[in-house]
Amino acid sequence: MRMEFEHVSRCPPWPFWAVFVVFVWLGLGGTVVWLSARMGRPICTCLFKRLTGFPCPTCGFTRGALCLLHGRIGQAWLYNPLLFSALAVFFAVTVLQGVFARGLRIRLTRTERIMVWVLCIILFLANWAYVALRVG
Repeated sequence: MRMEFEHVSRCPPWPFWAVFVVFVWLGLGGTVVWLSARMGRPICTCLFKRLTGFPCPTCGFTRGALCLLHGRIGQAWLYNPLLFSALAVFFAVTVLQGVFARGLRIRLTRTERIMVWVLCIILFLANWAYVALRVG
């Protein structure tokens, strides 16, 4: 595995579709939170959970995001550890790029790439089991 820093633009072009998806998600999430508070009872927003009765791998993210907004970082992480760890890495990479105009390039061999994918699948399944047992 080779890791190296490379010079990148401080402001990369944002894909329109990604910005649109984020704003739609924020709008829908805000509407659900508002309706839930107005009605005085929680509303299940997870379609996967409604159909199967089991929490999806991202269950707990909305509650965790609300904890982040209230400054409770540890509680947010407990709702979905993998998702909030990935969010922290994304934030660190964004700061690295925005402040220092540096990007981290990781070059993997074929075997290393397979090992990384296996590790990601194991982490994904372990996180899903954690969410199902502790959060959902």
